[in-house]
Amino acid sequence: MKDIPLLTPADVELRVSQLQQTTYGYYVTLLCYKDARCDMKVLDAVFGPMNWTRTHEVINGNLFCTVSIWDEDKKQWIAKQDVGVESNTEAAKGQASDSFKRACTNVGIGRELYEAPEIRFKLNDTEVTTGANGKPKTYSKFHVGNMNYNKDLGRFTEFTVVDGDGNLRFELKSEARTDASFPSPAPLNRMQDQRSVVPPSPAFSSGSAFCSECNAHITSPKVAEFSMKKYGRVLCYKCQKLHNA
Repeated sequence: MKDIPLLTPADVELRVSQLQQTTYGYYVTLLCYKDARCDMKVLDAVFGPMNWTRTHEVINGNLFCTVSIWDEDKKQWIAKQDVGVESNTEAAKGQASDSFKRACTNVGIGRELYEAPEIRFKLNDTEVTTGANGKPKTYSKFHVGNMNYNKDLGRFTEFTVVDGDGNLRFELKSEARTDASFPSPAPLNRMQDQRSVVPPSPAFSSGSAFCSECNAHITSPKVAEFSMKKYGRVLCYKCQKLHNA
């Protein structure tokens, strides 16, 4: 079988999964996903438009999709199958599309999105409004800026999110290293520059966060909040000491 290429930032879309009010303001959580057009584009480019098929069948009341790809070396069809779930708007169409996308993930398209970081950041006051049900909502659109995935490490080494005006709203950057050593402290002027584009927020969820340098688990919101105010990003206590050394 041929190699499946990694998705590009243009292939990945973001949707709001949660909007939460905290004592620091409103925080949005975004989920990454690919649509069916992205899957079809990859299948056409890698295998050729005439070398794959898509079929649907109902099994125990659930709609399954089977994506079959012609393997020229083995002279046989290779099939991958998965089930879909209904969408909130169009049940049947949504279930068919979802089953197709899941089957394509089994083929290997966009499987790296399972390792996507938790995307959570503070919204500006102008980005939050009250919906018809009285609950807060946002109409703001966000997009993936840069995205780099290291296959050997099995994780993203870079992932950024920008808003409709191109402002940086979320950033994950880490050294592509396999040992447990800490990176050299970043220059303070670089971190101060980041503070002008990254909202000074603790970026923690349910009382926890992860260090932007060593990925250590931070359980204290005060540590995350202090590092955002002083350094412009979330740092654990140990990494803060390294920058102060």
